[in-house]
Amino acid sequence: MVKHIPNILTLLNMTLGIMSILILLQPTHPYKVTIVAAFIIFGGVIDFFDGFIARKLNAETILGKQLDSFADIITFGIAPIMLINYITHGSQPVVLMAVSSLAFMLAGAYRLARFNLNDFSKYFLGMPITAAGIALVIFGFIYKLWVSNLIPILASITVNAVILGLAAMMISKRKFRRF
Repeated sequence: MVKHIPNILTLLNMTLGIMSILILLQPTHPYKVTIVAAFIIFGGVIDFFDGFIARKLNAETILGKQLDSFADIITFGIAPIMLINYITHGSQPVVLMAVSSLAFMLAGAYRLARFNLNDFSKYFLGMPITAAGIALVIFGFIYKLWVSNLIPILASITVNAVILGLAAMMISKRKFRRF
């Protein structure tokens, strides 16, 4: 039973991502942005511990690795992009936001697939989607506080540059240290 703990944590991470999306779809949910941000960040904490516990319990499996990728694309790919789209709604050109959002999610999926096909036990190749998703959540709050006050075209350029920059970092060949 103990060997199932990492997968249970991964499913909890996925649940937080799905709940984030469902909350964002609600027309009137109090504190929507804060709750979704907290769910995504808490998902990051769980994502760290599911892998850590799997290694400590010698319970790393191919199923667990695949399940973790599915959870990550939901919690750190789809949910953060939906949050940014919600926060910036109406202030961004729809086509530009759609292109940068797709680039972020597709880069995250590509990065996860590359991770699953290779052994990166000493380092990550490309920014982990967990870090990119959490960075996007933090940027959402920065946007609300400062960027949204910029000239609209400058705010639009900033939002899309951040999203595309994070996408590029995920698919880059840069090595990131594992924790």
